[in-house]
Amino acid sequence: MEVRHYTLDFKLSAPADHSATVRGLQSIFQEQEMTETVHDTEGHGYLATFIGKNGRLAILRLHSHGLVTFDLQCSERDDLAQVDNLLDALEKKLKSLLHGTLQRVKRLPALRRGGEVDRYWPTADGRLIEYDIDEVLFDKDSAYQNIKILHSHQFGNILILNGDVNLAESDLPYTQAIMGNGREHYAGKEILILGGGDGGILFEAVKLKPKMITMVEISFTLNTV
Repeated sequence: MEVRHYTLDFKLSAPADHSATVRGLQSIFQEQEMTETVHDTEGHGYLATFIGKNGRLAILRLHSHGLVTFDLQCSERDDLAQVDNLLDALEKKLKSLLHGTLQRVKRLPALRRGGEVDRYWPTADGRLIEYDIDEVLFDKDSAYQNIKILHSHQFGNILILNGDVNLAESDLPYTQAIMGNGREHYAGKEILILGGGDGGILFEAVKLKPKMITMVEISFTLNTV
């Protein structure tokens, strides 16, 4: 079963008044029939968890340095309209309670955890990207690496090797960005492609009628002593 994780962040210019903020939110949690448990933070702000009869788990944290965070976990079978109403009510109330010191509010889409299909894959520089993956077409360990082929509505079939996204059937936005996306004109010019990957750039460049295309393979040799 999939779990959905929602987050709300409120960046403040000064620490929040814990007592006043919590009192202002109590009616919202009571309406949701959520039971509160306050945790000892040893002087580092306020921390409470709220558990609802439907299995929802919420974590409210008022940090001592001027940040308020709210995390909500619920199952995919939960009433999403009710979840949105809860988040809307909390966001509206906290904006009112914190208006004097509020600098920024950030509400992110739900992070879907534990589903049958993994939608999240990290980039080489440590960023996390969510793909609209709906099916695992192939998943097998070879003698050298794990091989996955996943289907995406936007990109078609995606090849993933050892957890790294390598290429997809439709990488046109990526290719267009590299080529200048209409800002560069290639007709009658000579083009040098270093590397070339799966040939996507070559395929698009040919359509632009260049004078000549040269592809150079780039390889790296690792010498060990």
